[in-house]
Order: sequence, then C-alpha cells, then structure tokens
Amino acid sequence: MLNGFISVLVVFMILAVGFFFTNKKLWPENTNQVFSISVVQIAAPALAVTSIENRFTPELLHSSALNLFIIAASLFIMLALGKILAHVLALQNGKKAVFQVTFTFNNTMFIGLPIIQIIFGYEGLPFLFTFYLATIVLFWTIGAYTLSKASGSQKASFSVQKIFSPGLIGVIAGCVLVELQLPLPLILETALTYLGNLCVPLSLLVIGSNLSKSWSKGFSRITVDQCLIMLGKFVIHPLLVFLLFTAFGIGGLPLHVFILTAAMPCHAQTAILAQFYEVEGEYASNLVSLSTLISLVTIPFYANLLL
Repeated sequence: MLNGFISVLVVFMILAVGFFFTNKKLWPENTNQVFSISVVQIAAPALAVTSIENRFTPELLHSSALNLFIIAASLFIMLALGKILAHVLALQNGKKAVFQVTFTFNNTMFIGLPIIQIIFGYEGLPFLFTFYLATIVLFWTIGAYTLSKASGSQKASFSVQKIFSPGLIGVIAGCVLVELQLPLPLILETALTYLGNLCVPLSLLVIGSNLSKSWSKGFSRITVDQCLIMLGKFVIHPLLVFLLFTAFGIGGLPLHVFILTAAMPCHAQTAILAQFYEVEGEYASNLVSLSTLISLVTIPFYANLLL
C-alpha cells in the first residue's frame, strides 16, 4: 500500500502520458476506443474474478451483503436528493434527468478502480467491486430509465440485459468461485492475472486522453446546478457513506475504500446514454469532464485524509 502522496503522483504520471499523446496527436484517433473496450470487456472482468477469488472468503462474502445494502441505500438517498434539487432549480425535463443521474452515480470503473488499486492495493478491490455491483445495477435500471423517460426520441427504451456487463459477470463469477470454494486452475488464474494487470494503466491513459480533449475545448461559465453536482460528488456522497457505515459499526479498510469510491466523479456512461437518448448530451458531457478535472484535486485530498 502506497502513501497518499506517492499514490497520487503515480496516477498523475500515467494520466500525463495519455494527456500528452492525445494532445500531440501521437496515437491513432481510435486508440481511446480500443483501450476502453479492452478495459471494460477484458481487463476489468479478469481483475474482478481474480481479486474476489483470491481475497474473499465465504464468510467475508456473506458479510458483504450488508455493505451492498448500505451502498444501495446511499445511492437511493442521493437520487432522491438530486430529484429535490432539480425541482428547486426548476430545470427543464432533459436537464432535470441528467442532473439526477449525474448527481447520484459515480465512476467506479474507469477512475475508481485504478485509484483504489494504487492507493489501497489489491486488498481494497473486493470492496470496490461491492460498490461497483450496486452502482452498475442501479445505473442501468433506475438511471437508464430516468434518462429514457425524459427523451422524446424513438430510442426511448432501454434493455435490462445491459445490466449484465462483462464487469458484472466477472464479479458474479468471482463470488460463485468463493461460495463454492473452487480454486481457479493455475494456468487460467495466471492468464486472468496478466489481463487484469492491464486495467489500471489503460484506464488512466483513457482518462488522461479524455482530459486533453476537454481541456482543448475549455469550459463555459460555471452555473449553480454544476456547483451542486460537484458538491454532491465530492462532499455529500462521501459524507453520507461515512455516516451510514459508521452507524452500522463498519470501519477500517472497507470504510476507507467506500468513502473514496463515493468521492469519484460523475459516471462516464451518463454522457453516452444522454447522447443516445438525445437528452442534453452536451450538458452531460460537460458535467462528466468538469467533475473529472476537479477530482484531480479532491482525490489527493481524500487519499491523504484516509491514509
């Protein structure tokens, strides 16, 4: 486990590589797409299987049901609060939906996963995947439904099958192996370990590349609703997670991982879904980019605080 300062330096160095190569146009246009697909469909599922299978026991797996319940409760509270704030701000239908979803859901995969692994080591990953499990299920049900309902497009439908993404399948596979106490064959575990090791560097390269693109476009005047989104991401949700888990007597490494994961920026898929449903796609993209930039300040703060 690295200390907070060194961990953040490692993150920034890898981010800088992605930023530099994109800014100088030193790699092909579709590089981000290739890296993203590699992370989501190959590296993250492999990492989920090996980290859970190696670091969970049946007893720990059973106890994680409470963690899952608390995380889900925090997300429902954030969703309700986002709905109230959107109503107070008198946002239009499309912006209201995007506001609610971005206020609620965090980027647990592309940013949360590499940050947690670098700061807390592999021991923190099972708890990260617990947070990811709650996030991905609720995002692709309630989140997707909220955006599709606000759409006037003929695309206003969503498939619950999207819940079963490769990452979620990897989580489920790891849990099944733990529950049945079935060790992976050495050759398969070695292959999955190598693939899982790609997750952190590729994720950070993609984030650095996206930051370069956002940086080149610049940002318009910061509005009140954007400020409230950032407050929800980096203050309200981490504090809410701290209060809920502390109330249930849960502390130590699980609490630290959950707090830092709750302090991650907006869910990147929100911008993609908003564009698909033709619901304020540019607004959603700006929120994702802005929260990612701000997280470069808040992540070091939380990392040093928690360590």
